[in-house]
Amino acid sequence: MRVLTVFLVGSLVWAQSRAAWGGGGWFQVGYTSMSGYGRLRDSVQVAGLSLPSTATAVTLGGGGGGYLGRVFVGGTGETYLGSTVRGGMGAGLIGYFWRWKERWVFLPVLGVGGAGYTFLVGGRPAEADFSQATTGGGLPPRSFSTSGVIGTGLLAVQYFSPKGWLIGLQAGYERALSELGDWSAAGIALKRGPAITPQRFYVRFAIGGGGLSSSQE
Repeated sequence: MRVLTVFLVGSLVWAQSRAAWGGGGWFQVGYTSMSGYGRLRDSVQVAGLSLPSTATAVTLGGGGGGYLGRVFVGGTGETYLGSTVRGGMGAGLIGYFWRWKERWVFLPVLGVGGAGYTFLVGGRPAEADFSQATTGGGLPPRSFSTSGVIGTGLLAVQYFSPKGWLIGLQAGYERALSELGDWSAAGIALKRGPAITPQRFYVRFAIGGGGLSSSQE
């Protein structure tokens, strides 16, 4: 018991001695691969349309936050720009960082926020009823949109240069926290749509500005 107490006290003192304060903001560009929408794919295939099982996209966005002792608090947001999926996300972030080699930070982070997805379908039905083209319903739409609450977890490596530059690399996973089934197409709400749980892996490169000071310095 005494050994455990000494270890815990020593760990706390060591952690405080390596605490840091500061913050930064950055622009980020990345790549993402999304899955988890198989029911939507099955539904559009019945109508003679096509949708790949995995959607990839380039992402553009930004983020920022502050370091309070050993805790990071901030946020991030980005847009998906793909041929199959478009949309975007925004989330609040909280993390606990490990600092080494003076200006390097290793940062595991969790976040909760919201995301919107628009899936772009391909192909065309071989035939359709004439009434589909002459009534308000129209022919099958070319895109389907939904949104919901998401959770994300990521690992980030950041470098703070002496001149105030911040450079970073992030890798993470994002998932809808519940099934999404409220759909729209061409601005019209769609009833009885398929329920999906989108999930994606992503990598990002970040560049911006910021500063970090340590109690060791």
